[in-house]
Amino acid sequence: MRGRGRYAAQPVASSTPVNAPPDPVGTGLDGTGPGGRAVRGRGPGGGDPGTGAGPDLDDTVRAVEAAITDLFRLASSRRLHQARQDRAGIRLSRTGWEFLRRVDDLGPIRVSRLAGLMDLSLPVTSRALQRLEGDGLVARRADPADGRAACFVATPEGRRTRAGLQAAMHDELGAVLSGWPAPDRRVLAEVLPRLVADMRAGSG
Repeated sequence: MRGRGRYAAQPVASSTPVNAPPDPVGTGLDGTGPGGRAVRGRGPGGGDPGTGAGPDLDDTVRAVEAAITDLFRLASSRRLHQARQDRAGIRLSRTGWEFLRRVDDLGPIRVSRLAGLMDLSLPVTSRALQRLEGDGLVARRADPADGRAACFVATPEGRRTRAGLQAAMHDELGAVLSGWPAPDRRVLAEVLPRLVADMRAGSG
C-alpha cells in the first residue's frame, strides 16, 4: 500500500494522543460499531424483567470498572499503537486515527459536528483535519445542505489506511480470543455491546 505524507503507508516511525476517548479496537466501545452504526442493547437496566440488585452487585461493579479502566489504558498505549502500525506497515498517529475513522464512518461531516462529537475545540479539530487533508487521507467538500459551509470525507487512500490499521486490530483481538472457549467468546460478544448500549441509554 503506497500513499503520501506522514500518515500514509511507509516503512516505520511514531505517534501522539487525542483528547477524545480512544476506541480500544475500533469496534464500538466509543458508541459506534463498524460503519458508524450505533450499538443497540436492551435499553436502560438491560436485564430480564424481575431481576434486581443482588448481594454481589458492588463486587461486580468494581470488577467491571477495573476491567474497563485497564482496557482504556491499554487502548491509549503508545507501544500498542506502534505495534499495530508496524504490523500494518502504516504511519498514522493515534490522533490521526481517531479523526480519520470518524470522518470515514460519518462523512460528509462538518468541522463543528466533529468537534462536538470528540469534545474538542474548533481550532484543534480544524488543524487535525488540515493535517489529514494535506496527507491525502481526507478531502474537503461543499456541504450539500449549505454551499457556504464545508464538510470532510475520507479519500480512497484514507479508507485504505483506516482499513489497514483496522485489520491489525482485528488480528490482534482474534489472536487473544482464539485461546478462549467458544461459549466464552459468544457470551462476550453478547454482553459487551449490551453494556455499551445500556450505559449510553442511562447517560441520557
